[in-house]
Amino acid sequence: MESLPGLSDEQLVARFSETGKPAYFGELYARYAHLAFGVGLKYLKDEEDSRDLVSEVFKTLFKKLPQANVQSFRSYLYAYTRNECMAILRQRKVKFEHHSYLRKQENYCDDFMENEEFLRLFDTGPSLETIVKEAIQQLSEDQRICIQLFFYGKKSYREIANMTRYSEKQVKSFLQNGKRNLRILLKDGVKKYSY
Repeated sequence: MESLPGLSDEQLVARFSETGKPAYFGELYARYAHLAFGVGLKYLKDEEDSRDLVSEVFKTLFKKLPQANVQSFRSYLYAYTRNECMAILRQRKVKFEHHSYLRKQENYCDDFMENEEFLRLFDTGPSLETIVKEAIQQLSEDQRICIQLFFYGKKSYREIANMTRYSEKQVKSFLQNGKRNLRILLKDGVKKYSY
């Protein structure tokens, strides 16, 4: 086999595309893994994420390179790695926005559920406890169980997960949705008993 260090990038790409021999691709990796890592670090600001990125980028390029029309491997690698970074950053942003939204919803629901001033508006009709219990009974079974264990049983997410077949993630979701639905049901209860 010819001396790999003596071949240009383009020759390595051509040989790899023709033969499929990993040694040619390995030489490209040896030359440019640090470049992909640097691009990852620049955009992702995390060494571990950047190492993962390098691994994924080269794994994908190993499959794509034989079919790609590459004029300059260095430019191609840079552009591909940068695009992957942009995709990861978009995913992070969406995830962050989703988590922020869920936190706001949970805080809003918690404020509502624990707002005694609002609950004191019920001076006539059934007791507050009765209205709340009626509303809880209208929730789905999953939400009802989690609400009862969390608010009445004073159980944590983990304890509820251990007592039921739900994961902690499901428990959190059932509580969030249950509190939201309970808020709606309690508003309806206010209208119903305020005449």
